[in-house]
Amino acid sequence: MLRRIRNTLLLVALVVGAASTGMGLCPSSARAYHTYKERLLDTTAYSLQRRELRLGLMNLSYGIIDQLQVTTYTMPWILGLIFEDVAPNLELKSTFFDRRKLALSVSAGFLTGAIEQPDNTKIRYFILPVSFAASVRINSDVSTHFGARYVAVSGDADSQPDGNAVEGTVVVDFLQLWGMAEWRLSRVVAFTFTVRWVPFVTDLVVNGTVDAGNPAIGVQLEGDVSDLQNAFAVIPGFVFSWERANIRLGVGYSSFFVDGFYLVIPGDVLSNISPEFDVFVRF
Repeated sequence: MLRRIRNTLLLVALVVGAASTGMGLCPSSARAYHTYKERLLDTTAYSLQRRELRLGLMNLSYGIIDQLQVTTYTMPWILGLIFEDVAPNLELKSTFFDRRKLALSVSAGFLTGAIEQPDNTKIRYFILPVSFAASVRINSDVSTHFGARYVAVSGDADSQPDGNAVEGTVVVDFLQLWGMAEWRLSRVVAFTFTVRWVPFVTDLVVNGTVDAGNPAIGVQLEGDVSDLQNAFAVIPGFVFSWERANIRLGVGYSSFFVDGFYLVIPGDVLSNISPEFDVFVRF
């Protein structure tokens, strides 16, 4: 099954690459999305202008004022409905500097939710990401983007197996770095090459109590998350733009960096396939 998925993704990447070459040589009459005024937003330092709206498969964004946007990611909401518990999330992004060839931004947000298991175990989580990004316009066709994100993850759980009350909390923090090169092949096609890396991960610390009588027993454990240390992904991709619709598509190697949840899935879980996909419109 995994082999079939991997082969399908690679085939899609080849088809997209061939299509982008043709579109780059023969640009259509579609709206010119890739301009200095309307830039790529994801993995860059750029933000929406006042009252601009971006509706996408992966996230929804709105420009509150010029260079300040609010975003909510759709996947946590969808999974929250599946687990019958909402997962509210919000992110504010501000491009506080945008002059000539350089743009700088800062963003912060939160994601929270709960998962309830059939054995009366309830897990609550809270994720707090803070990011900084810089975009450099080298010339009219080529731009580079760099960023860092610090993610603090905390959670707690309570359960009553065999009539014994068990409660605990978990904490882990990690740092993500990324860089992306953007090359505009035409007015409506851009090639992107993204590299992501996790250089730092704290130990996963679990503090808990087991109430099997009187008194309760305190427990402190440390989990091994060394498989996330130095996790990385290398992702070539393309962004296509038509009259209103836009598609971002890429297939890369190694770990999967999950947008919206701000987490990292080790490469061996998905056979070292790192997908990148979004469909969105912008008004």
